[in-house]
Amino acid sequence: MELTKLAGYVALSLPAIFIIGLSLVIHHNPWFSFTDNALSDMGSLENPARWWFNGFLMVFAIFTMVPSIIAFRNGLSYMMPIAAVFLFLVGVFPEETSLHAPSAVLFYLLALGDIAVMGFKLGEGGVRVGYVWSALAGVTFLLMLYLAGVVAFRGLAIPELVGATTILAWFAYLGFLLLRGFKL
Repeated sequence: MELTKLAGYVALSLPAIFIIGLSLVIHHNPWFSFTDNALSDMGSLENPARWWFNGFLMVFAIFTMVPSIIAFRNGLSYMMPIAAVFLFLVGVFPEETSLHAPSAVLFYLLALGDIAVMGFKLGEGGVRVGYVWSALAGVTFLLMLYLAGVVAFRGLAIPELVGATTILAWFAYLGFLLLRGFKL
C-alpha cells in the first residue's frame, strides 16, 4: 500500500482510536471526573494505574506521527509532526514533573496553530472550507481558554477535550485529503 494512502487511513482512524483508548483508560480509573480532573490526572505519579494513560498517550502520539509526517511532505502541515512529539512527551512526563505542562501547552498551541495556518493556506489555494478550519482553530483555542477559567470546572478535562475534538476532526479531514492524493 502506498505510504500516503496508509497515512490517510491512519488519520481517518485516529478519532476512533482516541475514543476507544480514552474509554479504556477511564475504565481503569473509575475515580476520574470530567469536571473535576485534568486528563493527565490519570497519568499522575500518585496513580497506580498511571501507565494506562501515559502508555496510551505515547502510542497514540506515534500513530499521529504517521499522517503528520506525510502531510508535512505533501505541504499539508508545518507544525503537526512537532506537536505529535510534544503529545508523546505529555505521556513521558507525568503531571508532577516540570516538563509536563510545557509539553501539553505546546502540543495544543502547535496543533491548533498548524490547523489555522493550513486552513488559511488551503483557502488561498482555492479550497474554501480551509478558511472554516482556520476560524475553527482560533475559536477552539479561545473556547479552551474560556473553559479553563470557568469556576464550574475544577479540572481541565473539558477544555482539553474541546481542543482534542477539533484536532481529531482535522485529522479525519486530513485523512480524506491524503487519500485523494491532495498536495499543496
